[in-house]
Amino acid sequence: MHTEEEKNDKEKAQIQALRSGNHSAIRSTLKELRIHGKVSILPEVFDLLAEQEDEELLLEISSFLNDLKDQEAAEHLSRAILNPEYKAVQTPLVAACWQNGLSYGKFITTFVEVVLSGSYSAAIEAFTVIEEAIGDLEDKQRVQVVKKLKHGILESAAEKKPLISELIKVVENYKA
Repeated sequence: MHTEEEKNDKEKAQIQALRSGNHSAIRSTLKELRIHGKVSILPEVFDLLAEQEDEELLLEISSFLNDLKDQEAAEHLSRAILNPEYKAVQTPLVAACWQNGLSYGKFITTFVEVVLSGSYSAAIEAFTVIEEAIGDLEDKQRVQVVKKLKHGILESAAEKKPLISELIKVVENYKA
């Protein structure tokens, strides 16, 4: 059994490796995090994604996020999606949400917000998350989602209006 101090030292070493800029150290840390990672390190991974320019590393980081299995990670991802610091990587963050298969019903307003005010590509990814989370919502919540979408469509970019209209139909026509 590891002591709390050993766990903290390990996490500090993982953070240091993620911040190092050394691609092989970053790759090896991502592999380690897949097995022994704690969700508390996710903000470091988001920072790395936001500042990364290397295509291969971007793919590896995205793959890591796509494979998250700890339900606690959903909250971290949902917060990061609306964080202005991560605006440039909003699309891969949202895509990770439907790809990792965690439950995002509790965070549905985050994804409605992305559909309404995010980029077109982020909105498409958020559409998928909402579609998958719709079964986790109660009728009252679905009514709220439709109301927010109908109100938001008025100020949305013209290119997103058909997408939002379709999402309204999907939510309205949901049958348990």
